[in-house]
Amino acid sequence: MLFQYYLVAALILGLWFGAYRYWRSRIDPDISAGANFDWDLYQRKDPDLLKGLDEASFTSIYRRVETPRGPIHVFYAVAAFLIGAPLVLALNTLIIRFMERTGIIPQPAEQARQLRLTADGIQIVERANLDTLQYILQGWGGFFTFFSLLIFWVIVFYVSMRRLHQNRPGSLREEILRAR
Repeated sequence: MLFQYYLVAALILGLWFGAYRYWRSRIDPDISAGANFDWDLYQRKDPDLLKGLDEASFTSIYRRVETPRGPIHVFYAVAAFLIGAPLVLALNTLIIRFMERTGIIPQPAEQARQLRLTADGIQIVERANLDTLQYILQGWGGFFTFFSLLIFWVIVFYVSMRRLHQNRPGSLREEILRAR
């Protein structure tokens, strides 16, 4: 089952990465045209800025500054989540089983015996059997799994967006000055 999950995840990520590469190949001519235009513009208006740079290195700097980086970072975040989610769920299950065996949290059947829910003063325990209450309590336990996945998702996107903004290049002028 886990192998099938990772196989499907790899297929989805492969298709997504292929679409990204296709998109990237479609915008590369526009980036190159923009680099040529700006190279000519800086040659005429501010030739001192380009001292020590040839057109190939200027194009490389321009490509680094002007190519959108958000899509690849979102891809990395989704890939990390798809790869890590089963591991988080396995860790979650281990923690819950450990807590149940050590008695940190009681078994749902024990909780069901102690539960006294009332609706309009009538005890529901008298009308519902212990199996039903056990299912209710197990359903409440799903919140722990939900919130662990939610926290994992927030951590993955925090790390991804932090990397996106830490590695962000400056303006074209700043990057040219750094490269010289």
